[in-house]
Amino acid sequence: MTEKNDTPLVETLNLTRVYGDGEEIRALDGVSMVINKGELVTVMGPSGSGKSTLLNMIGALDRPTSGSVWVNGEDLAKVRNLDSFRAQTVGFVFQLHNLIPTLTARENVEVPMMGQVSMGERHRRSKELLALVGLPDRMRHLPNQLSGGQRQRVAVARALANNPPLVLADEPTGSLDTEAGRALMGLLQEINRSQGTTFIAVTHDPAVARQTNRVLVMEDGKITREDFIGSPIEEDLKMWRHSGLGRRIVEGDFDGVLSELDLSDPWVDSVRTFLQVTDRMET
Repeated sequence: MTEKNDTPLVETLNLTRVYGDGEEIRALDGVSMVINKGELVTVMGPSGSGKSTLLNMIGALDRPTSGSVWVNGEDLAKVRNLDSFRAQTVGFVFQLHNLIPTLTARENVEVPMMGQVSMGERHRRSKELLALVGLPDRMRHLPNQLSGGQRQRVAVARALANNPPLVLADEPTGSLDTEAGRALMGLLQEINRSQGTTFIAVTHDPAVARQTNRVLVMEDGKITREDFIGSPIEEDLKMWRHSGLGRRIVEGDFDGVLSELDLSDPWVDSVRTFLQVTDRMET
């Protein structure tokens, strides 16, 4: 098993992305963060908070307005051949699997390896990867012959084709049902543990975030909170603490809570003390 370490794989410094010629939209607003090799991290936040923009910057799919991005020791602003960089360093998994419908599962996995390795090596590697994601018996199936969960597993295998140190996943479970989504995240966990691959996944689903090691919470283009995943009870408490109701209780805004829920002062005081436990968890 490969352990995560304290060697940075991804670093951003004052990363800003502004869109629009008239009224500016700050998709990212001074984001600085470090993700170490071997981590399994999720990025959460409401729609428009900057999650996908951050992923696009890290994957060299877009360029920042200002600030810098370093991946695997390289300043992306100085990388001349971004296509070659992405092929060797970053794998991508999207909400929609984007498999080529006329190619088999095995052929889809081999696409990123075209021009990189020999045909024999492509065949060997694709077979190995489809076995890794639990589809050794689906190599000759076309995408329309696979379930949604199986198609996403093929997409994961394709993302790993060139053995990149980093895989970026944008809402990878968004099109899957609960069971298939949980199974896919379990697969990412296992690959993270066994291969040492670093994963950064964007999600809106707290259940997905719980299956990772660390959560970065974004709002209005900024990282506003960082959580290290604890036990399920701890995570439930954190979610309650940072909900609208939880914030009102902890901050002493009792009047509305008392009237709306018909609760007594002592009860709300007890809940406030209970929720404040999470503040110690997050320090």
